[in-house]
Amino acid sequence: MSAVVTGPSDAEAQAFLDSLIGPLGEDVTTLVELGAVRRMALCMDDFDPIHFDEAAAKARGYRGVVAPWPLLWLYFFTCTIYEHDFPFGKATVHGADEYEFHEPMIVGDVITVRTAMVDAKLKHGKSGRLGQVVSERRFTNQRGELCAVLRTILFRR
Repeated sequence: MSAVVTGPSDAEAQAFLDSLIGPLGEDVTTLVELGAVRRMALCMDDFDPIHFDEAAAKARGYRGVVAPWPLLWLYFFTCTIYEHDFPFGKATVHGADEYEFHEPMIVGDVITVRTAMVDAKLKHGKSGRLGQVVSERRFTNQRGELCAVLRTILFRR
């Protein structure tokens, strides 16, 4: 009696994961708006004047009013949409986020968000086969300066 195989083989699953590597969708641009910056700072109970007052921000060496870093979440959820129809597993689970911060986002900046899948591999554990994918979003301002990088690890079980 032969074993029943459901879904793709490990080699086919890895080939699918390998095919995901590369850019995802189109670049998206968005304006850093004063109202959004102020609301984000207030919801975080961050009353640092650099998030509300241009003179205070410039006195501290910034180009203008500084966006709190969680504003990246807004851009993540509104500017980067992608889906994959995995040929294996039943659920996709969020593993972790990693952030790198470079140049602050300033009110008036036009941020370009570029999304790419940068890593994908098949693993095996106690509960079976697991696909791991890593997406990367790069946030760049109109001056070509890298503001931040957000890497997200997802697992497909």
